[in-house]
Amino acid sequence: MILYLMTMEERSSTESLYDSLRVQESKGGAYLNYRDLDIGRNNNNGTTSYAQASIWGFKYFERNFNRLVRLKTIPDPDNFFRNEQSITPLPSL
Repeated sequence: MILYLMTMEERSSTESLYDSLRVQESKGGAYLNYRDLDIGRNNNNGTTSYAQASIWGFKYFERNFNRLVRLKTIPDPDNFFRNEQSITPLPSL
Protein backbone atom coordinates (compact mmCIF):
# COMPACT_ATOMS: atom_id res chain seq x y z
CA MET A 1 0.00 0.00 0.00
CA ILE A 2 1.31 3.44 -0.89
CA LEU A 3 0.34 6.55 1.04
CA TYR A 4 0.60 9.98 -0.59
CA LEU A 5 0.68 12.96 1.74
CA MET A 6 1.01 16.58 0.67
CA THR A 7 0.74 19.91 2.46
CA MET A 8 0.45 23.23 0.63
CA GLU A 9 3.24 25.73 1.11
CA GLU A 10 4.46 28.88 -0.64
CA ARG A 11 6.50 26.93 -3.20
CA SER A 12 5.12 25.75 -6.52
CA SER A 13 2.70 22.87 -6.22
CA THR A 14 4.80 20.56 -8.41
CA GLU A 15 7.95 21.13 -6.38
CA SER A 16 6.05 20.62 -3.16
CA LEU A 17 4.53 17.37 -4.46
CA TYR A 18 7.88 15.78 -5.29
CA ASP A 19 9.48 16.93 -2.05
CA SER A 20 6.71 15.37 0.03
CA LEU A 21 6.79 11.90 -1.57
CA ARG A 22 8.79 9.57 0.62
CA VAL A 23 8.66 6.10 2.08
CA GLN A 24 6.58 6.05 5.24
CA GLU A 25 8.28 4.68 8.34
CA SER A 26 6.42 1.56 9.39
CA LYS A 27 5.95 0.28 12.92
CA GLY A 28 4.94 -3.11 11.54
CA GLY A 29 1.27 -2.42 12.12
CA ALA A 30 -1.68 -3.12 9.89
CA TYR A 31 -4.54 -1.06 8.48
CA LEU A 32 -7.92 -2.25 9.79
CA ASN A 33 -9.87 -1.94 6.53
CA TYR A 34 -7.19 -3.83 4.60
CA ARG A 35 -7.12 -7.35 5.97
CA ASP A 36 -3.69 -8.91 5.69
CA LEU A 37 -4.54 -12.60 6.05
CA ASP A 38 -0.85 -13.48 5.89
CA ILE A 39 -0.45 -12.34 9.52
CA GLY A 40 -3.19 -14.69 10.73
CA ARG A 41 -6.89 -15.44 10.58
CA ASN A 42 -9.71 -16.88 12.66
CA ASN A 43 -10.60 -20.56 12.36
CA ASN A 44 -13.61 -21.12 10.09
CA ASN A 45 -15.67 -22.71 12.86
CA GLY A 46 -15.25 -19.77 15.26
CA THR A 47 -13.00 -21.56 17.77
CA THR A 48 -10.04 -19.21 17.53
CA SER A 49 -8.22 -18.81 20.84
CA TYR A 50 -7.17 -15.51 22.37
CA ALA A 51 -3.52 -16.47 21.76
CA GLN A 52 -4.18 -17.01 18.05
CA ALA A 53 -6.19 -13.79 17.67
CA SER A 54 -3.59 -11.73 19.51
CA ILE A 55 -1.14 -12.36 16.64
CA TRP A 56 -3.04 -9.97 14.37
CA GLY A 57 -5.07 -8.23 17.08
CA PHE A 58 -2.10 -6.37 18.51
CA LYS A 59 -0.98 -5.37 15.00
CA TYR A 60 -4.35 -3.79 14.25
CA PHE A 61 -5.35 -2.41 17.65
CA GLU A 62 -2.03 -2.20 19.53
CA ARG A 63 -2.61 -1.54 23.26
CA ASN A 64 -6.40 -1.39 22.77
CA PHE A 65 -6.66 -5.08 21.82
CA ASN A 66 -7.12 -6.41 25.38
CA ARG A 67 -9.80 -3.83 26.13
CA LEU A 68 -11.62 -4.64 22.89
CA VAL A 69 -11.52 -8.37 23.66
CA ARG A 70 -13.16 -7.74 27.04
CA LEU A 71 -15.78 -5.49 25.41
CA LYS A 72 -16.56 -8.05 22.68
CA THR A 73 -16.99 -10.81 25.28
CA ILE A 74 -19.94 -9.03 26.94
CA PRO A 75 -22.44 -8.79 24.02
CA ASP A 76 -21.08 -11.64 21.85
CA PRO A 77 -19.59 -14.40 24.06
CA ASP A 78 -20.29 -17.08 21.41
CA ASN A 79 -18.51 -15.07 18.68
CA PHE A 80 -21.56 -15.05 16.40
CA PHE A 81 -20.44 -11.83 14.69
CA ARG A 82 -17.06 -12.66 13.20
CA ASN A 83 -14.91 -12.38 10.10
CA GLU A 84 -11.45 -13.59 9.13
CA GLN A 85 -9.71 -11.24 11.58
CA SER A 86 -12.40 -10.14 13.99
CA ILE A 87 -11.80 -9.74 17.70
CA THR A 88 -12.26 -13.04 19.52
CA PRO A 89 -14.13 -13.07 22.86
CA LEU A 90 -12.61 -14.58 25.96
CA PRO A 91 -13.69 -18.16 26.74
CA SER A 92 -16.55 -18.64 29.19
CA LEU A 93 -15.63 -19.74 32.69
